[in-house]
Amino acid sequence: MNPGLTNPWVLLAAAVIAALAVGCSTHQSRPVVAPACRAEAFPPPLDGVRPCSAPEVLHAAVSTIYALDPILGRDTRATLDAAGPLLRTAFAAQASVGVSMWAPITHGQWQSWVEEKTAVSSEVVVHTDDHPPDTATSTSRVLSVTITPTGQAPIAFTVYARATRHGSESAWLLAELQVMS
Repeated sequence: MNPGLTNPWVLLAAAVIAALAVGCSTHQSRPVVAPACRAEAFPPPLDGVRPCSAPEVLHAAVSTIYALDPILGRDTRATLDAAGPLLRTAFAAQASVGVSMWAPITHGQWQSWVEEKTAVSSEVVVHTDDHPPDTATSTSRVLSVTITPTGQAPIAFTVYARATRHGSESAWLLAELQVMS
């Protein structure tokens, strides 16, 4: 028998290395399990929005709020109502008072679009950079909004939006919206 392999220090070192190798490989194969989201789905037509995805809720809420349609009379009050299931109750109540300040569209501009039956399209993009750290109950994002009336220059601006929830059993809901530019 090889005397180097029977040395107690060599055997101890081999045992420690083997234990570490098994421990490390076992640890790496265990996935990190986040608490399962158990929030109820939003009602139609918002049932395609995942209530456990804060960025998705923010995108859907802001997109719905800015889905203006002068031809059908969908002004900011109507779009706020349409986004209702995606909004915190307190925010919705507060927002209905100052809803006219959410877009850089003047009353005269809106009336012109209504009278001329101007079609309007809206696009919302969620930015993933430069936001405060997400927590289990609060997340914030900056979103770009572009409203394009047919035959006219686009109106582009940025909003800051924050979604909150009470825990994993609650859906994310829009809690704050500020027009930045």
